Amino acid sequence: MEIRQLKYFIKSAELLNFTEAAKASSIAESTLSQQIKQLETELNILLFKRVKKHIELTEAGEMLLPYARRTVADSEDAAQRMNDLQNLHTGTLRIGGTFSLCSLLTDTLLKFSQKYPNIKVTVECQTANKLLKHLKEHKLDLALCFESPLSIESIESEYLFDSPLCVILHRHHSLAAMKEIPLQMLRNYPLALTTKEMHARAILDNYLVMNKQKLEPQMELNDINILFQLIKTKHWTSLLPMSTIINEKELKAVPLAEKELKMQAALMWLKDNYQKKAVTEFTQMLLKKLKG
Repeated sequence: MEIRQLKYFIKSAELLNFTEAAKASSIAESTLSQQIKQLETELNILLFKRVKKHIELTEAGEMLLPYARRTVADSEDAAQRMNDLQNLHTGTLRIGGTFSLCSLLTDTLLKFSQKYPNIKVTVECQTANKLLKHLKEHKLDLALCFESPLSIESIESEYLFDSPLCVILHRHHSLAAMKEIPLQMLRNYPLALTTKEMHARAILDNYLVMNKQKLEPQMELNDINILFQLIKTKHWTSLLPMSTIINEKELKAVPLAEKELKMQAALMWLKDNYQKKAVTEFTQMLLKKLKG
């Protein structure tokens, strides 16, 4: 069993298409299929069901997948440890951030890239649930997101700051002069909210259910940038963490009268996982920036 075979297996399992997996792995489809076949022969069990134009994982494939990810991650960690011992400023850094916190990474990304120009950095903006899933699958080294009220056994975190939910509107909107806005007042204005899989929306919806209140959004979106464009028309308002609009000069965050509606931002990483020097250095830079 070779590391490259496991990488091809993982990519095929993620995409469930040998053609796409081969493209993503930069190899010929025939080569990928041959490597998968060799892996199945060595293990003496089928890992994929071939169903017309697509593939599905067998029970054995499902069982192998987490072990394959762990093995590949361990091999990459071992190589990174050797690089770190030699103080080589090369390699990769994979960072994730929620849509409402990604903008906080900008200054640190600039400083880090100037100091370590040979380290390739990838940034993924996703919902908190997807970021945590990708941490567990060793697809990310670090994630900046809002903490769940329930602790997650395999994830460690460091609290950063509280970010209250606010009414986000254009600075010339008719409500912009108010010092605080009760939730129920928003029933009289067109409301655009994030979709339900977003953490801020879940916090809001849970509060409304617990307090037997209702807010009916006119529009729901999973794209923060488009949401901002809608708010800039001065027609719509929204509800988001205050930290979301840190770089948006046309927008304003007016506090809610309901002070208990807030979220806790945190840095998260996989517990008991080797942290390469690039992760440690970026984390220190980001904490220094965010904590002043």
